[in-house]
Amino acid sequence: MESLIQAINKLQDVFAVVKVKEHSIDLPQIVVVGSQSSGKSSVLESLVGKSFLPRGTGIVTRAPLILQMVKYTNDDMKSMLDITDNKNITEWACFSHIENTVFHDFDEVREEIEKRTDVLAGENKGITDTPIVLKVYTSSYTLTFVDLPGITKLPVGNQPADIEEQIQQLIVKHVRQPNAIILAVVTANTDPATSESLKIAKQWDPEGARTIAVVTKLDIIDKGTKSDIVDLLCGKIIPVKLGIIGVVNRSQKDIDQNKTLDETLQNEKEFFRTNYPEICKMHGNKVLANTLQDILIKHIKITIPTLYKNLEDTKTKLESELKTLKTPDCEKTFVLELLNDINKSYCETVTGDRKDASDEMLMGGAKIVNVIQDNFTKKFMAVNPLYNLSDKQIENYLLNTSGIKKSSLVNHKALEIMVSKQLEYLIEPALSFVDVVREEMFNILDSIDQKLLNELQRFPELNNNVRSTLDNLLEMKLKNIKKSIKSHIKTHQKFLNTTNPNYLLQLVNSSIECSSSFINSKNTYYNNLRTGDCYSEIDKMEREIVSKMYKDILSSLGGLNDYKNEINVQVRLHKQFTRCYFEFIRNTLRDFVPNRINHKLVNFVLKKFDKKLKAEVFMPFINNSSSGGRLAEKEGVADERNQKEELLIAVNKAFKSLKEIQMQ
Repeated sequence: MESLIQAINKLQDVFAVVKVKEHSIDLPQIVVVGSQSSGKSSVLESLVGKSFLPRGTGIVTRAPLILQMVKYTNDDMKSMLDITDNKNITEWACFSHIENTVFHDFDEVREEIEKRTDVLAGENKGITDTPIVLKVYTSSYTLTFVDLPGITKLPVGNQPADIEEQIQQLIVKHVRQPNAIILAVVTANTDPATSESLKIAKQWDPEGARTIAVVTKLDIIDKGTKSDIVDLLCGKIIPVKLGIIGVVNRSQKDIDQNKTLDETLQNEKEFFRTNYPEICKMHGNKVLANTLQDILIKHIKITIPTLYKNLEDTKTKLESELKTLKTPDCEKTFVLELLNDINKSYCETVTGDRKDASDEMLMGGAKIVNVIQDNFTKKFMAVNPLYNLSDKQIENYLLNTSGIKKSSLVNHKALEIMVSKQLEYLIEPALSFVDVVREEMFNILDSIDQKLLNELQRFPELNNNVRSTLDNLLEMKLKNIKKSIKSHIKTHQKFLNTTNPNYLLQLVNSSIECSSSFINSKNTYYNNLRTGDCYSEIDKMEREIVSKMYKDILSSLGGLNDYKNEINVQVRLHKQFTRCYFEFIRNTLRDFVPNRINHKLVNFVLKKFDKKLKAEVFMPFINNSSSGGRLAEKEGVADERNQKEELLIAVNKAFKSLKEIQMQ
């Protein structure tokens, strides 16, 4: 069943060379996590049986190392001999970034890891998430690890100030994957509760279902804590379900004295037999290797269906994305179809006919309606009818328009001046709303079908031309619409209709006396309107309303005692007239302005956009011999397409490997 691990190794080889962030493949693999100086490197070297990892102070592992141990076959040996022609080699290593090169001196392997790390991560002790893939061919067993940088707290030398955060992010990127087995390296001479590796494991695997702990440095602990160590090794302290295995690796003194790994393994065996006889057969590097192999094989079997499904989904998505990124076979046909689809999607977005309507946000026509409610209506209705119109000003208007004559009950000249002045304050919010709708109409282009938008944005020149066409189309009507709306308001400023029933109703509602009187007499009013002369009846109604308002105001002031009191009555009366007429016209404009914009701008664009695209984008494209530049892709698209093509090739290779597994 070791072939299962080798099949996953092939997938690691495949995906290590492609980097497309939005298409990550969650492979079943063992991820090694530990603090600096926790003995992480020594554990891996003991498992491999060779000293090959970089050593030193600070962060030594600065790139993920995918370490693939392969129990070689006769075919592997033959392939190695074809390259080296050296029959004395019994164990060797190969890097994925160096083709047809075999390393049998493991000191050279260490040097190559250091060189490759400097290439990928730089020489300033920074880190990278680009992995180094190392295959070690051995006669022992097949096993695979992903060795990650040791957890650190403080930057050293020229390291970035956020090195701790960078390392944490890199570790989390690997351990959070559901298919990852977490190998947490813990030192025996520290409290497990403070272990950084266990903290990370618990955060991303709270139940401990995919975590195995390895306890190092058992040979340097105080003998008085032996019972505590037994509890630790028996799983009574660390809650992980895949087991806890203690190991004894080479010390720095052993390394300095060139103590072999075989000697270390023998000493380890003797150490456990002497110090922990009851549990000695459950610990040690050989037990760790066999346990990890069993765990990984079982885990691979469990995760294959999910992995297959993930690969299928990735393949489908990649094929769809590459179809969008495909270079057009016939540019003219491509441009015409794209323009037709853009117009269709734009119009459907405005009219609400999209089949993929969003449930997360407002878009298109719905957003315009929302703007009407939240922007225009609120702002429009918030204008004070008597803004900047004081009682003294009203009095002056009344007196100055009367001249040497006494002011009549309704001074129409003064009323026209005041109404015209107040209606002027409605022009700015009405015209500014035209600009708001125009902007929304332009922005709707960014809300069309995302596939079409992505395709359009591939070609900067074409994208600019489409946007320019829509912009010009909107601009074409902007001035006329504003002129039309302003003219409409100006008409109401110049010509007052004080017999309009809606205005009269405003007057009625503004006076308690009028309102109660109108309610009592409304049947008489309606009957007279049906049977008599409509205009004379309305005139009569206006006079009665004004008369009642006059009496109402007069009553509140205590009667006409003097000339000043009479002026006050006139001021209050015309103040009401102005307010009511203003509100009457505003209510009319509240519907007129949006309807005018919808009719003259929105509908106009919906009808003309298609023709404009053909005339201003497509026809110049086919008539201009140098139009090929319009289909020049933006920078980065070709690289993106190549990356996705590489990943699709990798996914297809992965499918082949998985099928080989299923046939076993």
